[in-house]
Amino acid sequence: MAVNHDVDEALLEPFNYISENPGKNVRGSLIDAFNMWLGIPGDRVEAIKRIVSRLHNASLLVDDIEDGSQLRRGKPVAHAIFGVPSTLNTANYVYFIALEECHRLDNGEALAVFVEELLNLHRGQGQDILWRDSCRCPTEAEYTTMVLDKTGGLFRLAVGMMAAFSDRRKGEFRKLVDLLALYFQIRDDLVNLRSDDYMRSKSYCEDLTEGKFSFPILHAVHAAPGDTRLLNILKQRTENPDVKKHAVEHMASLGSFAYTRTALAKLKADIGAEIALLGGHARLAALMDKLDAQIADKQRAPSDELPPPPRGSPLDDGAKCQFDTL
Repeated sequence: MAVNHDVDEALLEPFNYISENPGKNVRGSLIDAFNMWLGIPGDRVEAIKRIVSRLHNASLLVDDIEDGSQLRRGKPVAHAIFGVPSTLNTANYVYFIALEECHRLDNGEALAVFVEELLNLHRGQGQDILWRDSCRCPTEAEYTTMVLDKTGGLFRLAVGMMAAFSDRRKGEFRKLVDLLALYFQIRDDLVNLRSDDYMRSKSYCEDLTEGKFSFPILHAVHAAPGDTRLLNILKQRTENPDVKKHAVEHMASLGSFAYTRTALAKLKADIGAEIALLGGHARLAALMDKLDAQIADKQRAPSDELPPPPRGSPLDDGAKCQFDTL
């Protein structure tokens, strides 16, 4: 007999807290967009949206603990209010609520997708933490594999579960979903270090404080292997705004933000080409244009002038994705 978990309000309080402060629901928009191709019933779409939303918000509770974050969407992180033990237990509890809801859908293929992609998500998160805590800068290929696990996992979970209920075009969307995951993560990496709006909703250049090897940071480390200042700043987990400002200026001088913008432009072009190959999708193309416009001018400094674009495609015919070697 199924249990109504929604009545356990005291146990779900950290989850309800973060859910009451929602993000931009881009994942929900993507689910709606892909359903124009897959055409599954509305009740299944809503169930998958709930599952993905639960997993996403629960993962944010854990991420904020693992990263030592102070703010999430402009408000104090949940564990700063409810404590680490309660917040961590709530996140794990919600993972299993999502699993139960997936099981209720009574579709073995959807359940297999759920399990596979949660494993991928945690593997990718583990790699990210390992590099941070050992202060080992990954290669671009390693970063790409991590993103396809960590960020791509939830994207593929949503589309894969939808495909399990569809008779249309199964297996055609893997490349597009992986390209979208890379675009979203690299865009977020850029915004974290370059957006004034982001600085108001999170702490200034939080990726530097967390010691995270984001896309612009790993480029800068590899671009000047004899210069250890950025690695030392990452080790210190600094909250000093002057030190972080120096790190940003150093990355800009090495062309790291320009390189990141070039990578994003190439990914956007590849996403557009893949959408066209799948028959076109005006709504998804419009979403990409909107996301790109948000970073096109507001976060560009004079030092972000674009170098020549990377050669080749970021995503080969296989599942792995890699930009040009640094």
